[in-house]
Amino acid sequence: MMAKIKFYILLFIPITIVISSFFINEKTNTKGRYLSPLKSLPELTYERNIASEIGISKREDRVLRRIFRRNDSIIMDIDNNRDGKQIHSLVSKGIITLKPYSYHILGTDHLGRDLFQMLILATKNNLILSLIAVIFSIIMGAIIGILQGYVLNRDTARYYQKIRSGIRFMVRSITSIPMLVWLLIIVLFNEIILDVQDDLIKSVWTFGLMGFFYYSSILSEAIEEHILSIKELEFLSASELMGLSKWKIIIHHIIRTNLGIVLFSQSLMVIVQTIMLEITISFSYINFGLSNVVSYGTLVSQMFKNSGSMNMIIPIIFAGFICSILNWIIKAFKEKRV
Repeated sequence: MMAKIKFYILLFIPITIVISSFFINEKTNTKGRYLSPLKSLPELTYERNIASEIGISKREDRVLRRIFRRNDSIIMDIDNNRDGKQIHSLVSKGIITLKPYSYHILGTDHLGRDLFQMLILATKNNLILSLIAVIFSIIMGAIIGILQGYVLNRDTARYYQKIRSGIRFMVRSITSIPMLVWLLIIVLFNEIILDVQDDLIKSVWTFGLMGFFYYSSILSEAIEEHILSIKELEFLSASELMGLSKWKIIIHHIIRTNLGIVLFSQSLMVIVQTIMLEITISFSYINFGLSNVVSYGTLVSQMFKNSGSMNMIIPIIFAGFICSILNWIIKAFKEKRV
């Protein structure tokens, strides 16, 4: 019971983040750059009547003219302004009044956007890209895994065994190559062969091909091992003796009944790895990832290029937190099924 409650609580976190992302304006700019976490941005208002009554010095007048040269109200980060001390002095005299404008729990990025909102948007966009890899890996992985574990393993015809050996050799050859090498191969393929210019389409092709080749091979091995471990295929033999077709056995007795935990766990693992890969290809030394779409890789890459605050490590920490949540969901799901 506790494992089930833990699973649903953990699953609620990413679902809530994705839902809340639809209520965020991506183009919101808070007029401040690199505000530290737990800091608010004030709105400054010039009280001209009070200034005329009290009187101001020439230096104060220059500061006021420089700050309020267009409007009597302005949004500004006082601490990072060269006239910060003078502004605080004018605030204490009542010549400038402060009113809270926005609060930033994680601070802002180099463009002044609220970092927490951008990370929520990045979570949604990264999950969408990850689902592309998941879909391709499930389709190909399930086909190869069921062929290896059931269809080609149930017949004794010699050419069936040759086909099975050939597929196994191909799958093991693919999985023996490290994931990062496959990533670089696919990146070069997209650059040289496909020659796609749009960053989003290139990323979609990259993760789609990663799912089609690498992740599907890993998933097929997991499915094959799972099928072979189910009571040595005794219930499959019984289903065949009852006259059920192989197609019905595959759909009802293998996929629906026995592959749920494998597909769910492997899908979340693909999402975790895809998030890390998206951050990897977005760094400047590869210069391949997204540039016009908010993602973890985009935030990390842009903030490192415009480094000026420790806020640039927050997207990496947040991405690691989301990946940890997904790993905990996998663990809780397995505990729930026991």
